Amino acid sequence: MPDWRALVAIAILGLVSFALRAGGFLSVGAVPDDHLMARFLRLAPGNLFVAFVAAGCVEGGWPTVLGSAAALATMVATKKEWAALGAGFAIGALATVIRF
Repeated sequence: MPDWRALVAIAILGLVSFALRAGGFLSVGAVPDDHLMARFLRLAPGNLFVAFVAAGCVEGGWPTVLGSAAALATMVATKKEWAALGAGFAIGALATVIRF
């Protein structure tokens, strides 16, 4: 039988998460479309992605940097996500094996 305190904690966490999402949705809805904040929020997902990739590259070393560069170059050249992922993984794995 589940512990009631764990269920209460899960329910509270769910309510807080919903309240944060709803509050963010409502507050962004109040921002005018021509406002600087609206432009910033449209750029935020890309900025977050770059931050995660940069942190991963620092942690992974040269194989990760080379794999990311290969994926970026392949994406620019082919505009195909799967080709970019394949090239990135292949170059990263090759750089790891060679111990570049």
